[in-house]
This record gives sequence, C-alpha cells and structure tokens, in this order.
Amino acid sequence: MNRFLGVNAAVVAATIALLWLVPPVGFVAAMVLLVVLPPWGHSLSERFVVSAVVLLGLVAVAFPRAGSTPVTQTSARLALAALLVAVLALRLIPKLRDVPIPRPSLSDGIVGLLAVVSSWWLMAAFVGRNSYELVSGLFFSGWDNQGHFTTFANTYEVGSTTWPTIDGSVAWNQWYPSLHTTTWSLAQLAAQGTNTLLDRPGLLWPYIQWNSITFALCLAALAWVAGDLAARLGGRARERWARPLAAGAFAVFALIGSPAFLYNRGFTNFMMGVTIVVTVAYLSARSWRSAQSLGWFLVPLGGLAVIGLWTPLALGIVPSAAIVAIALLKRHRWWGVAWILGSVVLAAFMALTQTAAILGVEPGTSASDLTADLGAVGTGMSPFNLGLALVSPLVVALLAALLIRQHRWPLAIAVLGPVLGAGIIVLIFVSGADTAGVSRLQSYYVLKPLNAMLIAVAPIVAAVASVAVVRALAGLDRATRVITVLMVAAVTVGLFGYVGAFTSFDAGFSAAPGVQAGADRMQGVNDPLVGM
Repeated sequence: MNRFLGVNAAVVAATIALLWLVPPVGFVAAMVLLVVLPPWGHSLSERFVVSAVVLLGLVAVAFPRAGSTPVTQTSARLALAALLVAVLALRLIPKLRDVPIPRPSLSDGIVGLLAVVSSWWLMAAFVGRNSYELVSGLFFSGWDNQGHFTTFANTYEVGSTTWPTIDGSVAWNQWYPSLHTTTWSLAQLAAQGTNTLLDRPGLLWPYIQWNSITFALCLAALAWVAGDLAARLGGRARERWARPLAAGAFAVFALIGSPAFLYNRGFTNFMMGVTIVVTVAYLSARSWRSAQSLGWFLVPLGGLAVIGLWTPLALGIVPSAAIVAIALLKRHRWWGVAWILGSVVLAAFMALTQTAAILGVEPGTSASDLTADLGAVGTGMSPFNLGLALVSPLVVALLAALLIRQHRWPLAIAVLGPVLGAGIIVLIFVSGADTAGVSRLQSYYVLKPLNAMLIAVAPIVAAVASVAVVRALAGLDRATRVITVLMVAAVTVGLFGYVGAFTSFDAGFSAAPGVQAGADRMQGVNDPLVGM
C-alpha cells in the first residue's frame, strides 16, 4: 500500500467514525471526500458533478420509490459509509491508484462561490422564522411545495419510501417523483445530531435547507458545463479565460434570471432532472474517450436518477447513450454488445414499472387518458423567457452543425441531445393539450419541457458568448480587456432588469426575475396568516 492510499484510508476511517460520534461533522467530511477522493474528473468541479450523478443513481437503486429498504439513521449512515469504502476501493485498481487530487482553479472558485451564494440567497428569507412564517412563505411561493414537503416528511417519519394509508389504498402521492425527497431524508437522518426524530413542523426548516442547497448545486453543475464547453470551443491557449468567463456568465443568469422561480414553485426535482440530463449527456459524449471512461456508468445511473425525478426528461440522455454504445463497440465489441443489451433491458423494465405505478393510482386509466388529463392542466408553471426557449432548438442545431463540420461528432451530440429530448416531450404534450382544448403555450406540461430547453441551452449560450468575447478582445492589452468585459457584464445584468433593494420599485424600473423571486419569498414569509 503506497503512502497516498494509506492516508486516504485513514481519513475515510476517521470520517466513518465521525458519522456516528459527531454526525454533522462526519456528514460534511463525507461530502467533501466524495468530491476530492474519487479517481474521475480533471477538476474539482468535474469530480463534484460526476460524484453527484453516481450518488443519486445509487440512491435510486438502493432506495427505490415505494421500496422496502429502510430509511433510518442507521441505514443512511451505513449507506454513506459503504459508498466511502467503495470509492476508496477504486484506488486499489493499479491504473487509478495514483490519480492525483486536482488543484483548485479560478473556474472551481466561481462554481463553488455560485453554490454558496445561491443557496444562501434562496433560503435567506426563511432564516430565523417560526413555523407559521415558514408555511406561509412556502405556500405563497408555490403550491407544489406542499406535495414535495409531504413526500419528504412521510419518508423521514415512516422510515420508508412506502407510506401506509388508513384504508390500505395507494397513497395519493406514492407515485410522485421522490428521489430528491428520499435523498433529503437520508441526508437529514445521517447528519442529525440527535436520535429523536423531528416532528412535522420541525421538518420545515430542513426541507427549506436541503431544497436550497440542492437547487444551488444544480446551478453550480450547469455553470461547470458552461465553462468546460467554452474551453473546448475555444481550444487555444490564449483563450483560457473563456472557461471562467462562461462559468461567470451562467452564474449571472442563475442568480438574476428565471431559474429562481422554479425553486419558489417547489420544482427542485424538475431542476435536478434537467441538470442530470445536461451533465450526463455532456460528460458521456463530449469525446470518444469520455464516452468510454465515464459514459458506460453515467448513462445508466443518470437515467435511473432522472426517472425518479421527472421521468420524461430521460429521453435527453438517449443520443449520448448512442455515442457511448458506438465508443464501447469500437473498443471491445462484446463489451459494447453486453452494455447495449443491459441498457435496453434496464430501460424497458423501468419504463414498464413506472408506467404501471402511475396508471395504477387510478385503476382503469389508460395512457391516452393520462395524456389528456395532463394536457388539461393550464396553470401552475413558473414564468421564464419563452422566446429563448422556443428558439433553443435552432441555437443548438447551429452549434451542432458547426461542430460536425469540425468532425467533432460526440461534442455535437452532447449539446444537442438534452434539447432534442425536451423537444420530443413538448410534441407529446402538445397533442394532449390539443385534445383537452387548452392553448399550447398555456399548458403546464407543454411549458415544463420548454423551460427545460431554456435551462439546457443557457450554458451553451454562455459558452459561445464567452468564446466570442475572448476572441474579440484577443489583440487588446489586459487592462482594456478587463474594462471591456466589465462593461459587457454591466449591460448584460441591466438587460435582466433592475437589481437592488426589493422593498419597492420606482416607476420605470422592473425587477430582474431572480430578484423578483426573492421579493416573492419575502412577501410570503411576512404574511403568516395561512401558516397560522
């Protein structure tokens, strides 16, 4: 055993001990280790993204919806300890033993800062509030919070992802996408310093906390995609500033753009689904080498995670799965064939069981009935830039065409797949809206995948714009470049709307979407009538 492996083994052992002795400290240490210890990813941000997908995929397998695996403090800590041991065991493979821990970079700092700032911004209105104010803030922000809080509280209190009912029938929310609330329940149980379970009012703050952190980590992962894509599009050494610039550009969109409305409405599971589709598609297909080294396990694990979050979005991973299959066939034919067969069986099994679970809640309901019922929903979607969402297929198609001309097929598929998958979902739900007689651009389930297209295209726009800015400024001195970038940033921020104190707005000013979402949260918290 070399020294590096010995030090890692000692740190893992100490962390596992802390999970039982000082759970909050042990949990934080375990999360840090899952970012730095695994032998994948060329940067700390990339390791975080890959590890997050692996973690969610394994939770989907070990703690399935309506499953029998206990969700308790013991099972949560044992699962986390087992994952740490498994990651350490990867270091026993000779090729992976000496893979170093990446040095932090400016892009890592931007991604990490976005995660910290956005998580605090999202939960700030709720800090120090009583239960009445928390309930009111969640209710006025978005009605869906009640459904997702219920799944979180049920799983935590019952100790299972299967919830009992008085008459023995299927729970009304048993078929809800619940991977996010299962993960939050496990995290709360693993990190909780006391063995006494919290009551439902006591779970309000943990719900807000885990919800905010998860949403912020999604934004950080997408910022990493923007930066990495910019680096690959730029390519030249003098364009190395495109990476942090793209990550920063997406961070601006994340903080003052429309994503915060998704958080308000209780759509974190949807945001997680979109983020996993984008990151898995990108990581698995950005190059043939990436498809062989990462795609073979990220595609199935990511697909399982998305099915447990917002099932239709899994279509966006299929094009990248094709690239992975081709890459594996080129490397070793039988390994590729086995992977394809296993993936097809897994996809078919999950599709059948998920469909049966959803249709089984209302006996006698057919798939066409369900589509019509979904199409009839005409309210509840959060506001977003509908124009950019509608044009996003053209944006990614043009970029894909450019990449294909450069013979970069995998990268073209990586950027095209998520938007293409969401577009197919739009067409499916358009038929449901037409059947129900609801306007296509008012239908909740048409607007939802359109919003997914906007989120998927935002890192691409940030990357392309950053490369263009860097190339335009290539001949200027450093001071001029910095001043010009700051000017462009100021204009861009101004285009989003007025950013400032949101106690009131003067005539002629409108709030940036992210700022308005913050004002909405504060307004709901300050009106505790519903909570009382």
